[in-house]
Amino acid sequence: MDNGTFDHEQALPKLPVPALVSTAEQILHSLKPIVDFINSKTIRAIQARLVRSYEKNDCYLDAEGISTTTPGTYGELRGKTLPRNPFFVLEDDPLSKTVVPPTQASRASALIRSALRFACALRSEVLKPDVSPKSGNPLTMNSYHNLFGTSRIPYEVDARNRQKIGISLKKTESYNDSRHIIVIANSQFYSLEVLTPNKKDIGHKLWFSRHELRQILEDIIADSESTDIIDRTRQSVGSVTTESKATWNYMRLKLAEENKAQLDLIDSALFVVCLDHESPTTDDEKVSCISHGTTRIQKGIQVGSCTSRWYDKLQIIVTKNAVAGVAWESTSLDGTSVLRFISDVYTDSVLRLARQINGSNYTLWPKADTVKIDSEVVKPTFSKLTFNLSNELFKGLHLAETRLADLISQHEYVTTQIPNFGKTFANKMQVSADSLFQVAVQISYYALYGKVPSTAEPISLRRFRKARTEIVSVQRESVLKACQVFISQFSPEEKWEYVALACNEHAKQVSQAMKGKGFERHLSALRSAYIQKDLLAKLYPDMEKINDNEIPPLIFDPAIDFLYQTELLIANCGNPALNLFGVTPSIASGFGIGYIIKDESISVVACSQWRQTKRFLTTLKKVIEEIKNDWAKAHPEIKTKAIGSSRARELEDTVDKFDDVESHVNKFIKSLPQELINSNNSLEYKKKPTSKGDSVAAPSNYILGGYDYFNVGELESRSNQLTRANSTLVSRSGSATNLKALADQTVTTISEKDESNVKVHSPPLSSRSNKNSIGRKLVLHSE
Repeated sequence: MDNGTFDHEQALPKLPVPALVSTAEQILHSLKPIVDFINSKTIRAIQARLVRSYEKNDCYLDAEGISTTTPGTYGELRGKTLPRNPFFVLEDDPLSKTVVPPTQASRASALIRSALRFACALRSEVLKPDVSPKSGNPLTMNSYHNLFGTSRIPYEVDARNRQKIGISLKKTESYNDSRHIIVIANSQFYSLEVLTPNKKDIGHKLWFSRHELRQILEDIIADSESTDIIDRTRQSVGSVTTESKATWNYMRLKLAEENKAQLDLIDSALFVVCLDHESPTTDDEKVSCISHGTTRIQKGIQVGSCTSRWYDKLQIIVTKNAVAGVAWESTSLDGTSVLRFISDVYTDSVLRLARQINGSNYTLWPKADTVKIDSEVVKPTFSKLTFNLSNELFKGLHLAETRLADLISQHEYVTTQIPNFGKTFANKMQVSADSLFQVAVQISYYALYGKVPSTAEPISLRRFRKARTEIVSVQRESVLKACQVFISQFSPEEKWEYVALACNEHAKQVSQAMKGKGFERHLSALRSAYIQKDLLAKLYPDMEKINDNEIPPLIFDPAIDFLYQTELLIANCGNPALNLFGVTPSIASGFGIGYIIKDESISVVACSQWRQTKRFLTTLKKVIEEIKNDWAKAHPEIKTKAIGSSRARELEDTVDKFDDVESHVNKFIKSLPQELINSNNSLEYKKKPTSKGDSVAAPSNYILGGYDYFNVGELESRSNQLTRANSTLVSRSGSATNLKALADQTVTTISEKDESNVKVHSPPLSSRSNKNSIGRKLVLHSE
């Protein structure tokens, strides 16, 4: 029978054995880009300049001719995504669960006062330096210099080519010259001096008490609301800070032509306070509001809060219903310094309750005096900034606002809580919680889209002098294998084996990056140094000139650009003072994922443009549940049980029913770390029995916990100490305090509106959670 299925098999030639020379030639050809990179005369010349810069400067990455102020994860910084401003959403104010919750002005005044105390402590250099919690080694505090009085501005790299726009930082001539804040309400800008001039051996004083500041903020809100809605829109210049580089630069130049004084006031302000006129309630609404504000159109006019922002500075945002958060620009500030700042600010604002109980000045820093009301002292008043705007600027601001509104409409934020999956569970699994989450995200993406995406994870380099962050590329062979095995018909034991391997390799990669052995910053420095080779030639005239005719191999290869166009930007940052943390996508088609690892859970905020964000997080939760099941099957010898609720949830369960300050403050004091309560080691910590005779141990690190630094490993949570070296609770005399006695004091309800009075009366007994308690009058001491 002719043409049978296998009739021609024997006639086919055999597969030849390749010649060794041929295979070697092909291997060399494939490796040629890497070999050329290592042996390139140009690359070696650039590397020599990096080494010279290392020898002459505190940090070679910040040296002239090498530094690039744009973080690699955000590429060009200005593009087709939302403004690249990471953000935190704070936990609720402790008074929010009482019968008299804080108002917008009262919470903003408390946060502003605490922020000013922090600034005074920083300027007088009494702020405790950060250290690595595990090793106790010091961390650089250099980035704190950019925390206050700093603004991100564009500049022309080449005046002949307006498209070449760089980014620089603008500061006051003297660090202490910045003494005012900018308040934005209903898109209107107000300036208020809040610190007195710095005097030797005295430092700054605060112009206003919290009650005075609250009244000023209320007046500013009233003034902003009295402005016609059309006039508000015509003066909303904040949208200029969201434009692309070239437009941003051009509009700033035009704005400065007629409004230089106003622009200088904004640039030199300590920080910006945004009094948002929205009232978010859900986590998704809070995230959208704090990150970039809202977009709402009324009769064709933008009335949302997205124009009540200045994205080039540190912003403290407080909504109409007293939800608070902070957003910052990532060029001058990294998340670690902002985390320390806002956590201390939140903690100090909470400790105001202790100050109100007995008048002692419980604070994280040495007392910053407030200028007393005196007939001879004239305190500053706020001034409204009015802008002279040409028709061209009106048109430009309108286009900037519509562009921003489009971006906000195109993006979505989705939040979720992943219970029973935090540090406790990861420790039981003997893997890093951060690595486990990162691998789970990769598996989720692979399950949805069939590929491992380019992923960037910021890692702190603050153990080195004046260093900031390194970027770890999460994608690697072990991660790919874990993804492929996880969605295949492998046994649970095999799936867990590959997941654990990927986690361990990621943890090693992070550890290497933290030791300064990452590649992204070095690669960025090589690229930047080549671009600025003419400047480097002037700085180092004795060194061999870089050949202009030779394009260095590899560093500008399109394949390398893939590393700078990350589909997933995933950052870990958080502590008990924070409710949520988020970042925006690096590219228009990507995801931005911020997460906070807690002891028993993980909170996640995801953002994307026209992607299935909710589905992605749903898949992530399923993947994590599957990982837990696979681990349990792979380790049957370990008896598993449901992990208890998180400490934050535990506290919430016990306090969200409280109706008055008495119970809430007592519970807050009970939640302080034991070493704080017994700081003089003379009292024994006692658990307060419940009505059923049970004893409840309050969380030891809920309010005054520690700081995660965009990474894991040595920088773990400071769960059992009061910020260990970041801050020390001191009294007026600077001695350690004993808060144990405060726990036994009965406190009556504090009305924010009556705080400035000398005596505050208790509410009717019917409004109290404990009707048998006896109301007492509370003597308040002005801050």
